[in-house]
Order: sequence, then structure tokens, then C-alpha cells
Amino acid sequence: MNVIEFILANWDFILLIVAAVSAVVFAVFKGNKSVVMKMLYALVTEAEKDFGSGTGSLKLATVIEAIYPKLPAVIKMFVTDKTLQKWVEDALTTAKTAWEQNANIANYIAPTPSADTTDKAEE
Repeated sequence: MNVIEFILANWDFILLIVAAVSAVVFAVFKGNKSVVMKMLYALVTEAEKDFGSGTGSLKLATVIEAIYPKLPAVIKMFVTDKTLQKWVEDALTTAKTAWEQNANIANYIAPTPSADTTDKAEE
């Protein structure tokens, strides 16, 4: 009964504390998410280079396995598997746009055979 009386007597202060903690968690979460998205961009690019097209589920599993241990604790507390998959898909969408616009990245992912390599293979 004492706990209920305490809550009723101090509900406004308790609400203020909850709001403040929520604001801090949100700020930390939001700041860390941009870092996580950059890490995911690099990981999906590496997965695309390593596994190529047609291996989506393998690439997804590899990226999630690589990113999860690196996530800040505050993100691990609030991110579900479904959210993490969505972030990987968002990073992939961003990466595909970059791959199309940047020939160096596209060549990094799928190098085109050079003339020197082709000539040596024919010999």
C-alpha cells in the first residue's frame, strides 16, 4: 500500500523522470543509428563482393552476424530482429544507389577483367 501511496503522491515527478530518461535514450539511439547505418553500408558492400548475386539470405545472415556484436548496448536493448533486417535492407538500398553511381565501387564489387588478364588466359 505504501508503494501505491508514494506513486500517487509523486506521479508528476515520476512522469518527469521517465520523460527525461526516454529523451536521453532516444538521443543516444538516434545518434548511434547513423553510425550503425554506415557500418551496414560497408558490410552489405563486402557481402555483395564476397557472395555475388542470388545469395540474399546468406548475405543477410552474414551482415547480421557481423553487425550484432558491434551494436552499442542501448541499440541492442531496443532493436528487434525485424528492425535490424529492415535496417540492412535500407542500407542495401542506399548501397545499390551508390554502386550504380560510382564506377569504382561497382568495379570493387565485381571487377571487370583487364586486358592483361584476358591476354594471359588465352596463352
